[in-house]
Amino acid sequence: MSDRLLVLFDRDCGICAATAARVRRWDRRGRLELLALQSAAGDPRPFVRSVAVQHPLHDELHVLEASSGAVRSGGRAVLEIAARLPGGWIPALLGRLPPAAWAIGICYAIVARNRRAISRALRLDTVCAVPGR
Repeated sequence: MSDRLLVLFDRDCGICAATAARVRRWDRRGRLELLALQSAAGDPRPFVRSVAVQHPLHDELHVLEASSGAVRSGGRAVLEIAARLPGGWIPALLGRLPPAAWAIGICYAIVARNRRAISRALRLDTVCAVPGR
């Protein structure tokens, strides 16, 4: 696995797929690898397959850092993604402060818990345009 941060997203969720597509465009330096969580169990990399078995991937966003073995989920995953995107260091830095990290975690949990309804409301419940790999 490269030194890029691996982002596991739900390709069957409209808001997740739309966000993944936007993040892919924003990632001009290629610091992220986006992979549909539905493909994780069959990935050729043992680290990815083990995460797919050990973590409830459908519950929230996950990022994997092969160099350290770190797996971050939810709001913490969002902050890791932001840190690697152009201009994202600012929210990532603010997110390290306890009140902000807590608020990001709560906001993320609310959106994640309601992502299907949000996708329908935004009419994003279409077929994912982001490839599985």
